[in-house]
This record gives sequence, C-alpha cells and structure tokens, in this order.
Amino acid sequence: MNDGPWRVACVMALVAAAAGAGAPRAGPAEPSRGRTLLAVFAHPDDEGVVGPLLARYAREGVRVHLAIATDGRHGVRDFAGIPAGDALVMVRAEEARCAAEKLGIQPPVLLGLPDGIARSEGSPADAMRNLARLVVEVRKLFTTVRPDAVVTWGPDGMSGHPDHRLVSAVVTQVFQEDEPGWPRNLYYPGFPRGRAATLPRVPGVPALPLTAERYLTVRVPYEDRDAQRARESFACHRSQFTPQEQEGLFAAMRHFHAGAVALRPWQGLEQAADLFTAR
Repeated sequence: MNDGPWRVACVMALVAAAAGAGAPRAGPAEPSRGRTLLAVFAHPDDEGVVGPLLARYAREGVRVHLAIATDGRHGVRDFAGIPAGDALVMVRAEEARCAAEKLGIQPPVLLGLPDGIARSEGSPADAMRNLARLVVEVRKLFTTVRPDAVVTWGPDGMSGHPDHRLVSAVVTQVFQEDEPGWPRNLYYPGFPRGRAATLPRVPGVPALPLTAERYLTVRVPYEDRDAQRARESFACHRSQFTPQEQEGLFAAMRHFHAGAVALRPWQGLEQAADLFTAR
C-alpha cells in the first residue's frame, strides 16, 4: 500500500489543528506541573498533529509520553528510496526517537504492531489478534505510565486512515473501563469545520473529516518556542515528508497564527484551556 496520500493528509492534519482558533496565550505553568500526559497514535510522525501541545506541556514540567502503535513498515515514499519492510521500520523508529527528543518529551514507546492493523491481505482472525494485542498494550500503558490525561485520534482518525480509526477505538475502549488509577480525561484533536475554507490545497489529499467548533471546546494555547520545537521535531521524519512538504506545512501554520491546538473531550462539551482542569 502506498501511504503517500495519507502522509500528506497528516501534514494537513497538523495545519488544521494549528488553525484551531484564537485562544489566549498560555498562563502560568503551575496547574499542570507534576502531571503526566500520554499521547497514543498509530504511526511514527502522527504526533506532529499535536506537536506544539506536547512541547508546551514538556516545557512546563509535565511528564509527556508518546506511544506509537505500529511499526510503519508500509509507509513507503518514492523520494526516500527505502523499501517496505524491516529497513523502513528501523528508520522510522529512529525518526520517532529523534522527534521525541526535539519535543523535549520522554523517549517514544514503540508497540510494534504491524503497520496496517487490519490490512485487507490478512484474515479477520489476524485483525482481531492485532486488536486484542493493542488492547493489552494500552492497558499496560495506563497501568505503568498512569497518565492524568490522554490524547489520541478521534473516531474519524483525522485523516481517515484505518489505523488511526482503530487506535482511536481501542484507546477509547480501554479508557472507558475506568479502572483504578486510569486517566481522568481523554481528548481527540479535530478539524474545525469553520476553518476548512482557508486550509491550503495540497494535491492528493483525501477528503478530510471536519468537526463543528462547538465540540472543540478545549483550546490549548502554545508559544512560538513550542511551535519551533514542533517544527524541528517534525523535520525528523525525513522518510515521510519532503523538505517542500514540511516548509508548506509550517508556512501554513505561520499564516494562520492560531496559537492553539483544538481538541474535543470524548465525553462532553466542557470548556477549558488546559488538559488537566476539564472534567
């Protein structure tokens, strides 16, 4: 499977998240200091969607963890010249470690599930085994990391990628178990529907799911230094994006000057400017 269009769609996902709206600048760090944030995504490079948010919380003293579900072995881009398989897995794992270091967060937890959790070539039994394994791995994360808040894909997967949707479903399933010590809050980044008309046009991008602004009630502001860390982090994913694609992405972010990542609380419409204060 050529994941090129999906990779470009993820570029646009970060643009859309940055277009979230003019929330106020970040306030004092004290409310979130000492907290733990866990981001769970499908592929190495998916964390770029909330890169400025992760950088901001790490800067403020939050212990920020990133878990990547799949090994990314099928994310082939012709310009990179790396075939699908183990060689690409190794490259993408190193890119993920580079990205986490640039963000100032903990080294990534690479769960190592097959890229394409429910690929069409496999049987339904294979897909069910992969999903069962992912459930176990997410439970382990909740038990060992003990996050106060979790960020993952929403039901639409933001770009529509099947792996994104499945990671969303599994993380939400485990969150709903509400075991002792489980995180209190779960959030999905979203495309603000009202901003769709101003998004840059990128050839090959599939139709992108949109979310009404009234559901994106959590707007987490970030500073220019957080955006810069996110840019440096995203540049680590050289196997997935050309320099031109990366430049286009961050030019769009500068154009929007939103300064905040927009998210939807999974269970309601509470309004907040911080991931640890909403209920």
